[in-house]
Amino acid sequence: MLQITGDARYADVLELALYNSVLSGISLDGDRFCYANPLSVSDKYPYTLRWAGGRIPYISLSNCCPPNVVRTIAETANYAYGISDKGVWVHLYGANQLHTHLKNGAALQLSQVTNYPWDGNVKLTVQAAGPEAFTVFLRIPGWSRQATLLVNGKPAGVTVTPGQYAALHRSWKAGDVISLQLPMPVTLMESNPLVEETRNQVAVKRGPIVYCLEGANLPKGANLFDIVMPDKAALQPVPMQIDHNNMMGLTGIVRLRSDTGWQNTLYREATVNDTKPLKVTFIPYYAWGNRGHSDMAVWVPKYFQYFGGQIQSQ
Repeated sequence: MLQITGDARYADVLELALYNSVLSGISLDGDRFCYANPLSVSDKYPYTLRWAGGRIPYISLSNCCPPNVVRTIAETANYAYGISDKGVWVHLYGANQLHTHLKNGAALQLSQVTNYPWDGNVKLTVQAAGPEAFTVFLRIPGWSRQATLLVNGKPAGVTVTPGQYAALHRSWKAGDVISLQLPMPVTLMESNPLVEETRNQVAVKRGPIVYCLEGANLPKGANLFDIVMPDKAALQPVPMQIDHNNMMGLTGIVRLRSDTGWQNTLYREATVNDTKPLKVTFIPYYAWGNRGHSDMAVWVPKYFQYFGGQIQSQ
């Protein structure tokens, strides 16, 4: 669909799936797999789930899934760029070297330098290009607001719209530099209220990366499923490592409900204002389950508090 239409929304979906669905299926060291991509994992269920979470070296249910994941990751270079009669399309961002030919046969070499997806600074340098003018199409992700685009240090003078491609048409020469800056604020995502399982819950996202909470990051005695998310958690990016892999975590203050113990009780009277602040670190969802088995959740309940008999979110 992306090749047929040139519609950036298909590249947005592609990127979202690669980072948060494909990568999450394989461990960071590359030798353990998940058959499913659960959005919540707990050891407290009083029954056995079909897939209880965690990663295993061999999936007896399917011999095809692990090699298909590895094959898809190996093929991502084929998705990064596209060629049309008009020029070259930059679909995905990441440090790389491009050696290709345009439709008219002219050789094209590009160098892309970036720390994406951990920050939105992208630098594209033309290393070789033919004499004829052509267009460089740069995807502006739908999540990016107020993106800026420079050519050789000066404003590009083109429309930059989230969810569309910015078109730079000119005669290019070796040494030309395209600088794209994509701001990456932390956002709280919510689902359609008709999705009952996630109603009144939020998920954390920054750039193309979806985040989760994992028990391995919580202090002893804190139950992940007692955490509620205030509107103003003020999550801030912080560099971190999991299994020797560099990534960006998000640190902020949430609220922790007091757990008096359910003891297999199905219902009980609700408590209000029974919370305390807790500093937590969200990790990229694809990195969960790489530090042993632990609880995990992508969707976190919103924090509601009573004021004068009325419930307000905070």
